[in-house]
Amino acid sequence: MDTKKIILIVVLVAVIVFAIFGTILGFIFYKNNDGNNGNASKKKSSEQFYITLEDMYCNIKESKKIVRLKITVEISDKDTFEELQNKQFLMRDEINKIIRNKKEEELQGRDGQLALQSEIKNSLIKLFDNENITNIYFNDLIIQ
Repeated sequence: MDTKKIILIVVLVAVIVFAIFGTILGFIFYKNNDGNNGNASKKKSSEQFYITLEDMYCNIKESKKIVRLKITVEISDKDTFEELQNKQFLMRDEINKIIRNKKEEELQGRDGQLALQSEIKNSLIKLFDNENITNIYFNDLIIQ
């Protein structure tokens, strides 16, 4: 019986030591990863600029319906932001061309919205020859 108690005490001490050791290692790794990721995300978010275009109304190809949308363009560079502030009319024109060539079915649903966002983003990057346009957001996208 004494042998069983000794083995039990050794096992419990070993479990406690491993738990403490694991907690310390986990805390160290978590702290290091959080510190690096936190700084990177703070830096990234502080470098983002946004241009929200006025409401747009566009005809849909082969349909009597129209699309009402409001778009925000995310930009990762201040110089690009300042340049595009003065060229909103070009962005609106390009977006209007894209939507006028879409059928109603292509604009519906989540997949339609994601495809449209991607197409608008790629088209604006090509138009301005600038990779600092990082995302397109729809504040409103209504088919009427």
